[in-house]
Amino acid sequence: MHIQHQPDGSLVLDMSQKQARELAKTVIQHAEDAHTALLDFAYLLNEAHYDAENQFRQPPHAWEPGAHQPGTE
Repeated sequence: MHIQHQPDGSLVLDMSQKQARELAKTVIQHAEDAHTALLDFAYLLNEAHYDAENQFRQPPHAWEPGAHQPGTE
């Protein structure tokens, strides 16, 4: 994980998915000692991980009239 201090005072965190998942897991395991902002960050890391792993993409215009619909039989 790399932490970069920006001129405006903010931080940029650069980490792999595995590192993010481990950080989120550790924070959530110790939730009773964590501040709300840190817990929110951990949940965002988890959500980003799930979004990165999710390969499903809705086809364009799938629910518009006249679009091909798969059979339900």
